[in-house]
Amino acid sequence: MLESAGIACVLRNEMAAGLSPEVPLAESTPELWIQDDHQLAEALEIKAAFKAKAVVLGSDWKCPTCGETSEPQFTSCWKCGGAKP
Repeated sequence: MLESAGIACVLRNEMAAGLSPEVPLAESTPELWIQDDHQLAEALEIKAAFKAKAVVLGSDWKCPTCGETSEPQFTSCWKCGGAKP
């Protein structure tokens, strides 16, 4: 989303999360870096708008194929891949 808004950014430690506990959590947590500090305010606005839209409505649903319960934001079953009814 940031790149599509013209904000250059870099994701760091993307793969390092799997190294925990050998690598301390503080050194292996994924980080998003904005390349131009002058665009930070705009990036934070985009983040806030994304978080505001992230509210999920609905209730948990039961997969008609395997019976597993999934949260409302998922459109397919995590266990068998069956479609949400």
